[in-house]
Amino acid sequence: MYLEPIHLPANNSSDAYEFVIYRGDLECSSAPGNKQHKLKYHLQQALQEHKSIAATFGGPHSNHVAAFVARCVELQITPIVVVRGETWASLTPTLRRAVQQGAILFPSSRLDYRLGMQSKIKDAIDQYYAGEVYWVPEGGAGALGVLGCLDWANHIYQKLNDSSYHVCLASGTGATAAGFAASDFNSVSVFSALKGAHNLEQDLYSHCLAANIEVTAKLECFDESLHGGFGKMSDALIHFLHDMLAHNPTLRLDPVYTAKMVYKVNQLLAQGSWPHRKTVFIHTGGLQGWRGMPVGHCPYNENDWL
Repeated sequence: MYLEPIHLPANNSSDAYEFVIYRGDLECSSAPGNKQHKLKYHLQQALQEHKSIAATFGGPHSNHVAAFVARCVELQITPIVVVRGETWASLTPTLRRAVQQGAILFPSSRLDYRLGMQSKIKDAIDQYYAGEVYWVPEGGAGALGVLGCLDWANHIYQKLNDSSYHVCLASGTGATAAGFAASDFNSVSVFSALKGAHNLEQDLYSHCLAANIEVTAKLECFDESLHGGFGKMSDALIHFLHDMLAHNPTLRLDPVYTAKMVYKVNQLLAQGSWPHRKTVFIHTGGLQGWRGMPVGHCPYNENDWL
């Protein structure tokens, strides 16, 4: 089982608080964490429709892109990735690996990229491949992504076998958080990886509505107001990760999502304002995201997360 204790530096009273972490990063080597669950029903649908090609959108360092390409290759589906950004002086490690695995990359202007399923680049790809393409929304979102994460949340709930646990998880598109919001868990804290995500709770309700499910958990949402925004790392976060490594030698946290979530909870705990006695963190994977970070930011040996 993937549940294990996690020690927070601010938790000086082990009797008062219990923290565990669900190691989603260990579940699947090709699409760790929430990635395989968001992709599950999407790629099943692609196979049911007898599509030979699947396409998605992602940034040059995207965890979703890495997982999407790997899962497509395993299922013998040709992966296409529309990459945010007009030109590349060189491919990032994430994109280089995607190409090595057989992915076809299409650059997109940032303006057209924001249009997603209504973009000109999507229309051009559909026309070129004559209807052979199944499209997966950016990040594996959409109703099918939410339903896959609902399955995952209820699986974790059953493994815990204790309804008193409060759930903490990080959020990008909101698909994973929406699945947990509609699950058997009673209460969920969602930590946005995006700065200024003021409508996160409303977005979760919209995701669930689109998937024809209801939000049943009590929600608390946090904006990523620290560390400089999406994909950024502050000196405080880097120092915290070194501290976490000293307390949890076998645990590896990704720099964009899970690390910032744990940092925030530790901060609230130090301030005496964390109200939950029993907490389960959800590790949503994303360790390959370290490839996009500056040299010296990562406290781990490269062999520990590649």
